[in-house]
Amino acid sequence: MNAPVTRSPLSLASVAAALLMSVGASAQAQVLQPASEPLGVYVGGTAGFGINNWQCDATCDRATFSGKIFAGKRLTPGLAAEVNYFMFGKTTRTNANAAAQATGYASEERSVRAFTLNINWEVELIQDFTNQIRIGWGSLEQTNDRVLLNNTVVRSKQHNTAPYLGAGLAFRLTRDIKLISTVDAFFKGHNSQYLLSVGGMAEF
Repeated sequence: MNAPVTRSPLSLASVAAALLMSVGASAQAQVLQPASEPLGVYVGGTAGFGINNWQCDATCDRATFSGKIFAGKRLTPGLAAEVNYFMFGKTTRTNANAAAQATGYASEERSVRAFTLNINWEVELIQDFTNQIRIGWGSLEQTNDRVLLNNTVVRSKQHNTAPYLGAGLAFRLTRDIKLISTVDAFFKGHNSQYLLSVGGMAEF
């Protein structure tokens, strides 16, 4: 009768040690793999108060709820090509009798949409805080609904272009998410528009 085959404790320990080393080496290789490179593309949006610079007569609104959405592609770590789309809410002004007779309408309701092509320059201030500076050119579409003296409502649209300037502060929550506050301006005399807003952006 054959004697039973037994494995020595030493050989079992050697096999277990080899398995542990193999698992450890595999885990270390996974840790050492570099993180995937970001695409350098970001999107975001903000909301706040839109302010217009139109002339008042009897009464007029100066500020209304407004906002913007934007997207950008980084050219360098601190410089990006960017587009913005602005939605300024409706504001209303009323003409006094003399102004109404001179202009031909008693009141006007205005809303503005704007599109920009610009550069966004980010400057690191302190850890997790960056300053954003935007410079570019904007195209604005202004819609006017005027109530004439005979109570007829007439709609007209006006298209303008204007220099665009923005400045903001961003705080990094995670590697890819930032909270931002911005001030944006379109300079066009009495058709100038401003936006004070807060929001966020995500980078991919």
